[in-house]
Amino acid sequence: MFQSLPHLLQNSIRQYSDKAALLYKRDGELRSYTYREFGEAIHIVADGLADIGVQTGDKIAILSNNRPEWTIVDFACYTLKAVVVPIYQTLPPNQIAYILKDSETRAIFVEDQTQFDKIVEIESELPDLQFIFSFNPIETPHEKLTEYSQIVEKGKNHRQANPDFFKTSMDSIKTDDVCSIVYTSGTTGEPKGVMLHHRGFITEIISSETTLNVYSTDIFLSFLPLSHLYERVAGHYTAMYRGATIFYSQSINTVIDDLAEARPTMVVSVPRLFEKIARKVMDEVESSPAYKQKIFNWAVNTGRKYRDQKIEGKISHWMKDRYRIANFLVFKKIKQKLGGRMRCPIAGGAPLSIQTLKFFEALDMPIIEGYGMTETHLILTLTPFGKTRYGSCGRVINEVQMKIANDGEILVKGQTLMAGYYKKPEMTRDVIDSEGWLHTGDIGHLDEDNFLYITDRKKNILVTSGGKNVASAPIENVLKTSRFIEDVCLIGDRRKFVSAIIIPNFETLRKWATEHRIHVDSDKELVEHPSVYNLIWMEIETLQRDFARYEKVKKFLLIPEPLSIDKGEMTPSLKIKRSILEDKYKEQIDQLYNEESVVKS
Repeated sequence: MFQSLPHLLQNSIRQYSDKAALLYKRDGELRSYTYREFGEAIHIVADGLADIGVQTGDKIAILSNNRPEWTIVDFACYTLKAVVVPIYQTLPPNQIAYILKDSETRAIFVEDQTQFDKIVEIESELPDLQFIFSFNPIETPHEKLTEYSQIVEKGKNHRQANPDFFKTSMDSIKTDDVCSIVYTSGTTGEPKGVMLHHRGFITEIISSETTLNVYSTDIFLSFLPLSHLYERVAGHYTAMYRGATIFYSQSINTVIDDLAEARPTMVVSVPRLFEKIARKVMDEVESSPAYKQKIFNWAVNTGRKYRDQKIEGKISHWMKDRYRIANFLVFKKIKQKLGGRMRCPIAGGAPLSIQTLKFFEALDMPIIEGYGMTETHLILTLTPFGKTRYGSCGRVINEVQMKIANDGEILVKGQTLMAGYYKKPEMTRDVIDSEGWLHTGDIGHLDEDNFLYITDRKKNILVTSGGKNVASAPIENVLKTSRFIEDVCLIGDRRKFVSAIIIPNFETLRKWATEHRIHVDSDKELVEHPSVYNLIWMEIETLQRDFARYEKVKKFLLIPEPLSIDKGEMTPSLKIKRSILEDKYKEQIDQLYNEESVVKS
């Protein structure tokens, strides 16, 4: 096993020195770092930070969108034995202040003027902050400010004067050293700083890659924030371990265009991207003439059969010919929009609908699902190639022990467990018991082959006033398969029955309203229209047909706007903050339970 993350990367630098490591667009021009250049940049930045005064154990925060400098700084800090504290670039100043103060951060990297201004606004609350580093030029002079270009110049001079410093520092890293503190999203309460170490990361990377089978020829498209461990581990460290190339998306809003340009073979994403792609294709099909719909359905059925035969290793000549036709008539156009050579989409962070899974399988792009958490350096389970089990989030990876407690909670143990919550020993003891088992807070079960099936978060189990236990996630996931529903938040804890806050898919709903000659001036008027209410109610009634009577949504609230991270309604990883929504819409929710008739917003 490698001594540390920098040692793992140095191994790849030696093997793939002239191969592209990072690709990115700047000023409209495609640029790159080879693995050798990437290693050189890390070396110089580490020397520059040492020259400025960064020391072992210092907490160094990064507040920036994805870019090569983010990853260069990440590894440079590791080499200096500093501790990296990633921060979501979308967070407001008050939430950033909490993380920086709690972590006792000494230096922070900001991307641009916007992020710099956030730090200046909260600077008086941060007694430990001594340095502010910026990737882009900053217009406002500040005594604590050093720009990235200045760090590079200092690094060159320091390296010349101390040629052995970098290697000596790297070789002094201990495998169990804490190298990063990642703050959880905080769906309930304040975020907690999870202390992560080199041993956990390396064990995670090697164990995961055994299932993922990454090749040096692979290209990863990076668009999920690096502040989330999902992108950092699965989309970066694992790719680098095998010498793959990472292509940085220009922004979350340009992903579709970037797919066409990067032509990635692998994409790490939350299910929402894949579900939106599948939904968009289905919407186009449903609005097409009958003969086109027939061709599409034939192609999908052919694709599914072809996929089954491919897994068995017995593709008949007849099936090859049929698939070739299906690909020419239908699949080729869809694949081209995704770059044309996607072989392995990876989904995690939330359950993926079986409908979407089957759609991508028909395209011969089987999605690998995974499950994990920050407290375990991310991945706990992955779907082995060609062994999808619908409803499962994959098989437990090597080096991870998993068992199910008597109350159904998933417990894990092994080399990838966190060192604990920063400055919160009591909370750590609440999560990791005396036998070393980490209590995940998720409810689920394992089958005979160690495939995991998750029912829900333990804290999301609703107990009605009649004593019935209702798992909210399965119901929410089924309702979200409606093309008119973007998201769902179930309500019903200690209530007489289950109700729901429904976040509509406004784009689809507006289109439907136009087709049905419903004229409204705003989204608020749209969700208040009786025909729209009846449409959503029919969707809910149809989709929840197979649930028990006590599990079914009896009433619902249609809200007039999408959920927002900025308003605190969602975490940066796009998880709904249930308590925030319940508080925000308390009056309307109470009406649902007080009135005899169904009430809408």
